[in-house]
Amino acid sequence: MARMTAGQRHEQEIRALELSNAGHSIDTIAERLECSRATAARRVRAALERIPAQEADTLRRQSEARINGWMRRLNTLLASDLSTQDTVRVLNLLLSLERERVQLYGLRLPASVVVSIEQGAGQ
Repeated sequence: MARMTAGQRHEQEIRALELSNAGHSIDTIAERLECSRATAARRVRAALERIPAQEADTLRRQSEARINGWMRRLNTLLASDLSTQDTVRVLNLLLSLERERVQLYGLRLPASVVVSIEQGAGQ
């Protein structure tokens, strides 16, 4: 594979950031850019580093608002009468969103989380 020029890399960074801002995962960004997951993450990070601090804060707030909206929807689902299997799926999605939020702010989550579900009689 031929080495990418600085201009091509910059264009790829811009595209990666656009996809990220649209809510796409790193896996999707990598697929669309036809690169590895690690390269896609580097492209997003590099593009974010080029953004002035005030604009970056705005992008973070927009992303957090989007994450919060998805979390509200999932919490509404949790309050409904879901099967155990669907409850676990929703909890996994919530955990995934929390990881995204943590990554957005450069924080860390525990490596694993244990979820226990109490089943009522008759289930």
